[in-house]
Amino acid sequence: MITIRPIAAEDRAQLLRLVERQDNFNSQEVAVAIEVIDDTLNPAKNDYSILVAVSQGQGVAGFICYGEIPMTDRRFDLYWIAVDPDLGRQGVGRRLLARMEAELGSQGPAKVYVDTSSTPGYDRARSFYEKNGYRVACVLQDFYRDGDDKVIYLKEL
Repeated sequence: MITIRPIAAEDRAQLLRLVERQDNFNSQEVAVAIEVIDDTLNPAKNDYSILVAVSQGQGVAGFICYGEIPMTDRRFDLYWIAVDPDLGRQGVGRRLLARMEAELGSQGPAKVYVDTSSTPGYDRARSFYEKNGYRVACVLQDFYRDGDDKVIYLKEL
C-alpha cells in the first residue's frame, strides 16, 4: 500500500539514497536534487514543494518536487520525480504526478512545465510524461551539450 504525503525531515536519508540510485541522473543532477531536498526541508525557504510516496513497511518509494515559476500566474515547474528502481512500473510515479496535479488544479487553472533531456537515458521519462497527458511545448537544440536537447513538456490543468 502506497500513501502520498508532504515531505518530513525524517525522509531525508531515504530520499538521498533514492536519488543516488537513479540510473539516469548524472552526478550534477544528484547534487542538485539533494540541494532541492535540503532547501525544501529548510523552513526559511519555500521555493519548492515535495510530495513523498511511502510504501508500508518499505519506507520512501518515490517523490515529486515542484514549485511555482517566479513572476508568473499559476505556472509551475515539475523539477524532479523519482521512484525507487525496485518499485518501477508499479504506478508510484503516476500516483505522485496525479496528486501534484490534483493539488495544483484544485486552486484553479494552471500550467505545469517539465524539462528533460533528449538523450536515450531519458526515453522512459519522456514516454511517462506523454502517457500522462503532457505534450512537447518546445525543444531547445543542443541545450545541455552538443547532441543533448532540452525537451520542455506542458500540461494544462
